Amino acid sequence: MSRAKKAKETCMTNMLCVMYADGKVTDEEIDAFIVACIHLGIPKEEADAHMKKIMSNPESMKVTIPKGAEECLNHLFASVTVMMSDGDMHAKELELCRKYAGALGIPNEIMSDMIEICRKVNTQL
Repeated sequence: MSRAKKAKETCMTNMLCVMYADGKVTDEEIDAFIVACIHLGIPKEEADAHMKKIMSNPESMKVTIPKGAEECLNHLFASVTVMMSDGDMHAKELELCRKYAGALGIPNEIMSDMIEICRKVNTQL
């Protein structure tokens, strides 16, 4: 499996961890997960299959950091979007996103900007 594919799987896994961090998964979070996957070039079927795989075997999670700043930002933004999609930013979700940002080498200020962008978009919808 290519490094890029492994990095995309890591991104999907992180989004799933964020979705489940507060102990509930909303329809909005699932929709945001699918849309974010499609935006990253991951077909819905592949995203669904990955979700089932991780949920049935959490030990199978592996982390691969993408190459390049733009791809790292895109991956983090996908997780922030899922976190904000239900309008409830739970502390555990935020903690996971911050850890992911750190692993990607993205400063907290940038993640804070991403959260603010999502808040503005959500209030306009």
